[in-house]
Amino acid sequence: MTPELFAELSGELNSRNSEPQKTDVVTLDAEMLDVSEEGDHYIASVRFTGLIRETAAGAAEPFSETWHLEKPVNGKTGWLIAGIQQG
Repeated sequence: MTPELFAELSGELNSRNSEPQKTDVVTLDAEMLDVSEEGDHYIASVRFTGLIRETAAGAAEPFSETWHLEKPVNGKTGWLIAGIQQG
């Protein structure tokens, strides 16, 4: 995860109550939407869809998220999550 996304998500998690949250992924599909080179980084967008259950007694519900990942063109680091879009 990029430092910027880590800071954003850490702030969201810290603002929640200390109650644990469990998500059960019932089904998961992934589709590569795009890979491009922007400046000195590769950018990839992957759409994840499927069914998740967020409460133990709840019904599984559909979800759709697009994850944006980046990686330096020159370097040996792996892919980092740079952003997540709901829907």
